[in-house]
Amino acid sequence: MFCNTELDCLHDSINIAYYLSEPLFYICFLAISLSLKNIPGRYWLVSFLVCCLVSSAFYNMYPLAGSFLPFSIEYYQAYLLTARLIYNFSVFILLPAFLFNLWSSKVLNTSAASILLSWRGRVTRSIYWFVAVSNAVLFISIIHGLSNMGDYPMEETWLSTGLMYLTLFVVLGCLIWINLMVTIKRWHDLNISGWMTLCFLIPFIGSISCIIYLGFAKGKLKANRFGEALTQ
Repeated sequence: MFCNTELDCLHDSINIAYYLSEPLFYICFLAISLSLKNIPGRYWLVSFLVCCLVSSAFYNMYPLAGSFLPFSIEYYQAYLLTARLIYNFSVFILLPAFLFNLWSSKVLNTSAASILLSWRGRVTRSIYWFVAVSNAVLFISIIHGLSNMGDYPMEETWLSTGLMYLTLFVVLGCLIWINLMVTIKRWHDLNISGWMTLCFLIPFIGSISCIIYLGFAKGKLKANRFGEALTQ
């Protein structure tokens, strides 16, 4: 749709500038973060900004597509859940991981990646709950997004469907891996083998008992067979 008068053209130009302002903000912030090489855990921040940029570009192009290409709006809405998954993953996993990395680098002298992505070592109760709450919020947001899929008229294609399931697979894979690694290391903090994580497979009693024990049992401050405690 093209503007008919100069006033319409001005109005459309202002709308376009408004919708492009947020993606441009993330582009500038991303450029700054790439230039500052001394930030601890910069890769977490860069990943967060890239995901925000992708989701922001989608959300801000959405009203423009409805205004200028109304016939394509149902195809556009087929990517709505994918954009939400990317945004929620960045807010509830990547951003907390970056902030956690700033803290762990200063206080614990170790990176968030070594704590969240490796099974070697130990973690405290506070770290266990931090990860559990972040992942639980992300999981609830995923369920909410899937349950609301039918509220939007959409024309799904093989690309939109494949991209949605690929994004969902990656997000859930990261979520499960981080939970698994932190759970194993929490067992280590209690001087128990990480194989005890298999107790979560016991319906109801096993999972509830493990969550209570791992969440409230106090680890030893001294070194054990799995390494030094994160805090002394």
